[in-house]
Amino acid sequence: MSNSAVVSSTGIDAAGLNPANFDYRLKTIKDTGSSKLNRNFTKINKPLWEITILSVGGGYGSDESINFYNKYLSKLSINRETFAGLFTDLPSVIDFRQNYLPSERTNVNYDFELKWFSINYSNPNIGAFNFTISDIVGLNTEVLSRDEYLPLTFQYQPNPNGSYNLLNVQLHQSEATAWWLRKYALGYAKEFDFNKGKSSFSFGFSTGLVNGFGNVITYNSSLYTNTYGVSKNLANQTHIDSIKGKQDFYTEAALTDFFGDYKDGARSHYTFFPKPAGTGYSFDLGINYKIAKVFSIAASITDIGKIIWNYNTKINYDTNSFNYKNFVLDKSDPTYNQFVNDLEGLNTRDTISSYTTNMPTKYRAGLLFQPSDKLMIEFDWMKGDNNLPGNTTKNIFSLGSEFFPTRFLPLRAGTSIGGPESFTISIGAGLRYKYLAFDLAAYGLNNMIADKRFSFAFSAKLLL
Repeated sequence: MSNSAVVSSTGIDAAGLNPANFDYRLKTIKDTGSSKLNRNFTKINKPLWEITILSVGGGYGSDESINFYNKYLSKLSINRETFAGLFTDLPSVIDFRQNYLPSERTNVNYDFELKWFSINYSNPNIGAFNFTISDIVGLNTEVLSRDEYLPLTFQYQPNPNGSYNLLNVQLHQSEATAWWLRKYALGYAKEFDFNKGKSSFSFGFSTGLVNGFGNVITYNSSLYTNTYGVSKNLANQTHIDSIKGKQDFYTEAALTDFFGDYKDGARSHYTFFPKPAGTGYSFDLGINYKIAKVFSIAASITDIGKIIWNYNTKINYDTNSFNYKNFVLDKSDPTYNQFVNDLEGLNTRDTISSYTTNMPTKYRAGLLFQPSDKLMIEFDWMKGDNNLPGNTTKNIFSLGSEFFPTRFLPLRAGTSIGGPESFTISIGAGLRYKYLAFDLAAYGLNNMIADKRFSFAFSAKLLL
């Protein structure tokens, strides 16, 4: 149903969307064996258990194309050694500008969520309890256009000895954030019936411990250079007579030991519970109000919280000027290595201080219309208060529907307007068989066809 789920999601599916929906005494997916599926009108008179078998979803891509996304990872992401070769060689500068940079600003993102374990217990007398462990990996940035990233200010100046100067080169990068988080969340919800069961009100909350295993933030940065005496030596290496410049470079990073280099030479030190590089908290709050037999409204605030990164931290804040002479662009040259280290802020790096990031807080509200026990239509609004991975400060309006042609097969479709992707069309389906429920969805089908993004979700759970 696209982004339309703040009202209709229930049980395990409500985790991270609306904790008020943990407690549902409405027959949404439990088979009663009756001839008619009374999804929203039959009270459940016994406790309900839901347990995840597998729940995974995610997507990646850019406004430009999947190919551009791959280029970003290989060339445009922050790598000072790569940059050193870009602004000291004219063909590289031209190739980089024309073949790697977009003509317009382009959003690039990657989001992946895996629920390792989730259990939901709903009891008509005491309410519902939910416990979920989930991993979230994400990247979010907006790549500047080629005219902003590498403006046409650079000048080519030939010298009598066959070398040339490359002057007034400017590189500008926008903010980029990537992280890997794990949430251990415990939630509670309670539904209250009134007006002889024709209406109901639910509230719920969830609080969780957040372990951060990796975080890299590169804030808006700029680099200005003048390179003199660029030539090729007998070994076909690029030789630089001198380079002068200045950079404004600010980054924060914290990584668990899993990402480090190990003296024993082992390729992997993976463990399911690595030492976190940051620790924090999150809090979700939600309500759901069934106004009448066919109308419901709901609202939620999710991921209120912060993370303090205090292990293996690296904070670079470099506004220094530099001047290096007589070296080749090769790691065997100590001057070149010193130059790259300078660009990476190695001499000014702070490895002692901690820093804090917010969680990707989201606001949601929705209206559900259910004219029959086989059809429901939901209209939602969503907005984040930051642009961290998986979030956006742009408004997103979604319209989704679910239809049961048979009691075992829900079909879903939806569309969204707004957000980084501007417009999306999504489809999905489910299968209900005795104590099992399976759901599959393709989000942003139009962007998949256009080869811009690939997004999917799949879940399987036990109903007891």
